[in-house]
Amino acid sequence: MLHRRTVLGAAALVAAGPLTVRAQDPVLRIVVPFSAGSGTDLGGRVLGQAIHKTTGRTVIVDNKPGAGGVVGSLEVVRSRPDGSTLLYTTGGHTTNAALMKNLPYDPVTDFTPLTMVLRSSGFALLVSEKSPYKSLDELIAAARRQPGKLSFGSSGVGNTTHVMGVFFANGVGVDLLHVPFKGTPTTELIGGTVDLAFLSPSVAGPQIRAGQLRALGISGPTRSPMLPDVPTFAELGLKVQDIPAWSGIFGPPRMSPEVVRSLYDTLARAAQTQPVKDFVRENGGEVAVTPPEQFGPYVVGEIERYRKVLPPLGIQMS
Repeated sequence: MLHRRTVLGAAALVAAGPLTVRAQDPVLRIVVPFSAGSGTDLGGRVLGQAIHKTTGRTVIVDNKPGAGGVVGSLEVVRSRPDGSTLLYTTGGHTTNAALMKNLPYDPVTDFTPLTMVLRSSGFALLVSEKSPYKSLDELIAAARRQPGKLSFGSSGVGNTTHVMGVFFANGVGVDLLHVPFKGTPTTELIGGTVDLAFLSPSVAGPQIRAGQLRALGISGPTRSPMLPDVPTFAELGLKVQDIPAWSGIFGPPRMSPEVVRSLYDTLARAAQTQPVKDFVRENGGEVAVTPPEQFGPYVVGEIERYRKVLPPLGIQMS
């Protein structure tokens, strides 16, 4: 079982003996605003291990799930701007900004964008390996026969995994029951608590490879390298809006340019290590290191786009 708070590099220390951490490099805490064991959590741990190996710095991954990522994000907003606490999150950061009226922080000014880490070709529509639905046609037919009966799980109201479900339901003309969870709903999907979910292949990769989940379609413009035999929605003649799937690193507000540049260099170097590349590729994504001066405007653009297209869908966030 994964513990909520894990110090990375412990196994390496046992094998290699004591490691001297420089006094000027405090422990780096990476807050993941989703549950332990989720794809984002696993990606954060792989990145943290790479930082440890390339810098010798002790890295702690701290899971703070809740409210679709808001709980963990707020923790980082309130932290010191010294570079010792960072946020590793997903595109849900931008949809929360568009949908949550009482967001307890400003999604732009209360964060310092550092770098995108990975992106993947859209979301996969996933069912349990035990599901009776072997194709997208079968699932859609069942949803049309039973309006509001088939359920899809998400990582929270307004999260990209929720919005993608709404986009799909609207695009194919079906009524699906939304069931939000505090974290990535892989366990609930595998166990049959929900019928389907829309997850990035890079997030659900471990469960797909283990044969616990089955992909029926891909929302992106191209097939996923991880799932080359799974057709896109467009290939199947479906007109469904897509959401870019990505993960990135943010810091708290008011970080100095020197700290930002130093952290970006550290993160970029770690993201380009072979273990990170292998993890991302095996999970259907690609490393997408993006400097702060490009990552920041990208995030702003995504927030503006979602603020235009999401409110008409009627998604309500508490």
